[in-house]
Amino acid sequence: MTRSLTRTLLAPALLAVAIAPLALSASAPPGGEGRQQGWSEEHRQQHEQRRQALFERAGIDEETRQALEEARREHREAVRELREEHRQRMDEILGEEQREALEAARQEMREEQRAERREAMQQRLTELVDSWELSDEEREALREAREAIYADMQALRERDFDSRQERREAMRDLREEHQETLAEILSDEQIEEMRSVLSRHGRQDKGGDGDKDKGNGAAD
Repeated sequence: MTRSLTRTLLAPALLAVAIAPLALSASAPPGGEGRQQGWSEEHRQQHEQRRQALFERAGIDEETRQALEEARREHREAVRELREEHRQRMDEILGEEQREALEAARQEMREEQRAERREAMQQRLTELVDSWELSDEEREALREAREAIYADMQALRERDFDSRQERREAMRDLREEHQETLAEILSDEQIEEMRSVLSRHGRQDKGGDGDKDKGNGAAD
């Protein structure tokens, strides 16, 4: 097996093994809009509990809390109205074809940026793998791990869960299995080096897509 062929086969395998926990965490679970709305309510309740605890600690009385809540409602309503006015204004300026063309162009640019980041991470992982000088047996083990993890990820995506907590536990269990698989192939130091590469990529990924939801029109 030549060095070039080894790089071609091994880097995707390591990439698949490495990003599996990230992909599982980021993937939207099945269950439809209703379940997502349930999660939103859960988060809202948790936020409200933390806010009330903060008020308690700060000694904020009930009358002041109600005034703050009213101010929050007014703010949310004002923001909603401004967004609606903005959408209407954009509709007046742009025709339907122009809006569709802008959205298509925006989506293409996002995909190109994601592809560039993935390629950059692939290159960093390839260089990392080359520095490890793995044996043919270790390379084959990584290839098999890649195939197994792909299958695990697909099965988890298609599986229905009764609650978000149940899904988190299933993800955690799967991450632990993947960690055990890696530990059989790579040393602790190699795993840590791989995590460092992925951590940097994850921060860049968040920064790159962080502005995608700000506004809705071409003048944003």
